[in-house]
Amino acid sequence: MSTLELAPYFHPTQIVLVDDDIDFLGNLTLQLEADLPYLLFDSTAKALSYINDKQMTQRSRRRFFRLQDSAGSEQRLALDIDAIGRELHFSDRFSQISVAMVDYAMPQMNGLDFCRQIRDPHIKKILFTGVASEEAAVAAFNDGVIDRYIRKSERYVYDNLNYTIRSLQLAHIRETFASASDVFNVSAPSWLADDHVVSLMETLRQRHRIVEYYLLDRPSGFMLIDGDGRMYRLVLASPEDHEEQVHRAQTLGAPEACVRGLERREILLSPSLLTQADDAASDALRHWARYARPATALASQHYGAWALFEERDMPGASPAPDATFSRYLDWLDTVGYALM
Repeated sequence: MSTLELAPYFHPTQIVLVDDDIDFLGNLTLQLEADLPYLLFDSTAKALSYINDKQMTQRSRRRFFRLQDSAGSEQRLALDIDAIGRELHFSDRFSQISVAMVDYAMPQMNGLDFCRQIRDPHIKKILFTGVASEEAAVAAFNDGVIDRYIRKSERYVYDNLNYTIRSLQLAHIRETFASASDVFNVSAPSWLADDHVVSLMETLRQRHRIVEYYLLDRPSGFMLIDGDGRMYRLVLASPEDHEEQVHRAQTLGAPEACVRGLERREILLSPSLLTQADDAASDALRHWARYARPATALASQHYGAWALFEERDMPGASPAPDATFSRYLDWLDTVGYALM
């Protein structure tokens, strides 16, 4: 099982690739995995200006937290789930820079000087190095100037680069929450570190080609979104959640077959159905099978079952995002070389 912890949200973020050799950049783009969003620069001055100017327009990282009422003098932060959910409707979310990858040996300034001049401390930095500069790269890594260095001569260099970029994209977003924890006691769901939930999310990511997700509560789970903006709601159900659905269905006069399926924990109903006004929900429950999905067992200490709902099929569905990752990649294709 994986021991990785899920971040409360994730969406792809922009990678900046810098090398004075245009042919090398062109070859590099052929080696990157197709769903990695990147911009190319053959000028360190232009790249640095782009990165540092971009920092001025980034939204505050504090937007995901709110002060929680607590006894005593200790200040405690809680995740603002509503703020996390709103993130999917920001059209510029994919253009946030998470990783800069730069060659060491360049005429205007070397890669380490370039990394030192990036103002945003949260941007992750990868240095491409040759044999002659490896000692400097090791020293820079130890000093925290760069986050990774990759030898151009290593056998599986591009496999390593793709893996490293993805790891650093996730680390960039995780750092939002880790930095808050250094100052405040942050209240976050413990199940984000549940191996069974992490494994389930990876399975669903591959099966449905999910590229972004956002934490939900009432009930617990995530909104999952693929590259074309198709939305799925993952519901994680505890025994108490099942009992709550049974009670709500009975109160609304749901058909016996629906109540029986819930009592046996064979199905789950869409949360959006059960949060509707009583009259509307009661009417919809006459066609309850449309809004039910199989409850699949989950061997988790937090949750006993899960179900996945395609959001567009549910009553009161959340609006789909205007900006999709596929459209963003198409846009990058038109401007990718224009900024060089």
